[in-house]
Amino acid sequence: MSMESQERTPVVTRAALVGLAAGAVGLSLLGPRILAGYTAVGLAVAVGLTLHVVGGRSGVLPALGGVLVMAYPLAAVERGEGGILWAATLTFFGIAGAYVMRGLGRDVVGSLAVVVAVVLHLGLLGSYLVLVAVSGNRLLGALVLMVVAFEAGHVFVAARSRAPARRSAPAGSGTSFFDPRAALAGVAACVAASVLARLFLTSAPGGFSSVVLGIAVGAAATLGHAAAAATSEDFGSGVPGVEGLDAGVFISLNALLFAAGAFYYGFRLYLA
Repeated sequence: MSMESQERTPVVTRAALVGLAAGAVGLSLLGPRILAGYTAVGLAVAVGLTLHVVGGRSGVLPALGGVLVMAYPLAAVERGEGGILWAATLTFFGIAGAYVMRGLGRDVVGSLAVVVAVVLHLGLLGSYLVLVAVSGNRLLGALVLMVVAFEAGHVFVAARSRAPARRSAPAGSGTSFFDPRAALAGVAACVAASVLARLFLTSAPGGFSSVVLGIAVGAAATLGHAAAAATSEDFGSGVPGVEGLDAGVFISLNALLFAAGAFYYGFRLYLA
């Protein structure tokens, strides 16, 4: 998928991200278990779609991956980080068992790696959203604020720099999935949001710690953003029913997932 196709509905995709984040924050007010269920369903849909599109698979494996990934946020809210390890073990043995029952073929190792990697990627990172929420609704609000600020800064600079690049680029030139200026703008906005979050956090880090936390979260979001953009071409691979899926939501949500892990461990380091 080209960058132009990714930008077909930028307002809709950003609004979808904000809506999902607002829904998570709202459900977190009702309790971490309700938020864990909300996250589990979203991860199941994401894993099933990803395995269907990226892996070109249909039938049992996307459904099995969707079921297995639901264990991550549910185990995280009940058992913390130890629950995530339990869910990862369940993932490996569950998918390996499915392959054994289907019969071992030549491509079994590669196929097994793809399925396990997708489930682990979304399951592990998605669990940190729940762990942040369990740590406190104010922390979840701070994370959402930082990611939204990152996206706003990144999109603003990328939109201004992309048009001149298109005019000057030679025909048939490749697409770069990493814009250094947009990434720096996103990290700077994330740092500003991290400092702003100190106004409503109960156990707020100091000014320098807030800057370091903002840089760490912004860098993680940049990595997730670039990684998703590099793989989002698979959404335009001609698989029935997904050709019109805008990759903007996928890219933004992957940035949120990467940022959640950095935010969680950043605050654990500070509180420790």
